[in-house]
Amino acid sequence: MDYNSKLKHERFRSSTAPKDTLDEEMESDRGRSINSAAVRRLQQKTQVFPLESNSAVRSRLTHSLEVQQVGRYIAKLVLKKITQNDKLKELGLEDKQDGFTSAIEIACLLHDVGNPPFGHFGEEAINMWSEKSLLNIFTQKFGEVIKENYLVKDLLCFEGNAQAIRLLHSLQDLNLTYSQVACLIKYTRPAYEPKPNDATDSFKYRKKKPGYYFSEEEYVHTLQNSLNIASGNRFPLTYIMEAADDISYCIADLDDALDKDILNVEQLHDAIKEIWESYLDDERIDNAVIKKRYLPNLADNAYERCQLENHNKNHKYILTLRTNLVNDLANYASDRYIDNHDEVFNGTLDASLLDGNDEFNLATEVLKNVAAKYVFSAKEVERLELQGHAIISGLLDIYTPLLNLDYEDFKTLSQNEFLKSSPIETRLYHDLSNKHKRCYCECVQSVFEKEEVSDADKILELYYRSRLLIDYVSGMTDRYAFEEYKSLKAID
Repeated sequence: MDYNSKLKHERFRSSTAPKDTLDEEMESDRGRSINSAAVRRLQQKTQVFPLESNSAVRSRLTHSLEVQQVGRYIAKLVLKKITQNDKLKELGLEDKQDGFTSAIEIACLLHDVGNPPFGHFGEEAINMWSEKSLLNIFTQKFGEVIKENYLVKDLLCFEGNAQAIRLLHSLQDLNLTYSQVACLIKYTRPAYEPKPNDATDSFKYRKKKPGYYFSEEEYVHTLQNSLNIASGNRFPLTYIMEAADDISYCIADLDDALDKDILNVEQLHDAIKEIWESYLDDERIDNAVIKKRYLPNLADNAYERCQLENHNKNHKYILTLRTNLVNDLANYASDRYIDNHDEVFNGTLDASLLDGNDEFNLATEVLKNVAAKYVFSAKEVERLELQGHAIISGLLDIYTPLLNLDYEDFKTLSQNEFLKSSPIETRLYHDLSNKHKRCYCECVQSVFEKEEVSDADKILELYYRSRLLIDYVSGMTDRYAFEEYKSLKAID
């Protein structure tokens, strides 16, 4: 193992101000990322509660900052343990410790930039619209056989992780180092490739979701070649970013639920113990693990501490629980990184650092199940999700006439910013972001330059035209999507 083959200076384009060391290049990536519009928009995108006016409740930005801190902590623990084993120099990390940590921190900050408005239900809304409306448009233009086309399959799988790669490379052109972007490729299959359906598939975890789109496939392959990442495998630092995210959100959603009075301390405390005990009937879990009562004991300690608090019992309970849990899980994740170092380095570990038949993995599962049962299914949350679905699908429907135009008409519209026969479509096109239109025009330029255009060319153009609309709507903040929907629907 030699991290010199993974932590490199290379970018898609040569930097106009190249740095001398990896640590300096990572500082450059930090500056590009923190100053990007992608990060700024996170402050007005939901974590769980869309359009939330209570600033104490997490946005995507505050969640990402928490993930960043946990990721930094795990990275420091990993480096400390490598140092204790006297392997820093052997692994090529002696002069890359700051760069190692910084790459993980910035990956944690960027990990949610591809998420659409209204959280994960926003992803569902885009996919439902694509299955219902977008597929129908392709079928009308090219016949039923188009359903098997890989570009169409690619469009039918919107995924926040894949959209993040598209956003950072194709749309915002941040020109981050390959090492920085590789940290974000959590899943390793293109969107058009089917999910592994065999439980014994050695890639079943790494390929359970799309990791990138066809539109970024060439870029991802170039990145993989630069960093010696075999097809289907991960970048080693991705495992730490993923663990930091899992650790953060398994407790954060419950914290927000307390803040919004969806649960009180007694209900949350009882739910944790109830769901922990329910695993006694689960044959997958060793009963000895359950009988250790790791998480219930942490919860009992937090409950005892909060009873001594006169004013803010909610804060005391969740603070005590979170502090102990994050410390334990971060140490566990760092141990798993070291214990599985060969597989992690090569990207062949087909599991997360928090997986395992033990009390730490079970703790994360229990907390996720508590959130699913008592928070995500709350009427207030489901109502907000329905509103989000109506807004996103409504916006995509409003812009759908642009997809119905034939190839020649849309080519004219995109080149001239005007189509006399289509005044509605002309105005809809003007409404789109110039950044997104620039990306579309660059992607189809080679098609537009042809004298004779085949059906395959037209399918490719419509693929990028569809991406244009999905990029625009998915990049909106919750509030902006809400206001745009009301404005275009003429709702006061």
